[in-house]
Amino acid sequence: MATDEGESSRHRLSLVLADIVAMIIFSTALCMVIEIFIAGLSFWQSVSARVAAIPVNLVTGRPYGIFRDKLFQILHIDRVNSWKLILGDTLAFVAFQVPLYVVVLLLAEASWRQIAISSASITLIFSLAGRPYGMFLDFCRRIVSGFGS
Repeated sequence: MATDEGESSRHRLSLVLADIVAMIIFSTALCMVIEIFIAGLSFWQSVSARVAAIPVNLVTGRPYGIFRDKLFQILHIDRVNSWKLILGDTLAFVAFQVPLYVVVLLLAEASWRQIAISSASITLIFSLAGRPYGMFLDFCRRIVSGFGS
């Protein structure tokens, strides 16, 4: 019994680590491109936004993973139907991430015009990035859980 509890604890810890690492890597790369090349933030404004996002990602990485897992459960996404995977990942990513993104831009002192442009752009881009992020998250989960084996 104690072994099962230890394995369960390691599994939970690996999910926390994977979810946080995936969120930091993916959002840093994606958001810097959007902020600099679409919204017109300077490189340093974008760096400031990404630095401000690290604590947000640390705090929200795992809750996003839980949110996504619960949404998949509610929508009966069995990871076999690719259309359901696309829908689930898109819905989860946009619904969870766009409001957080606005907060990050506010912390980076972006103008309301920059926030409006970024938010509109990010909604479209997050719609396209939802499934790739879901795949990246699942990849990170497999990699991290493999270290505990």
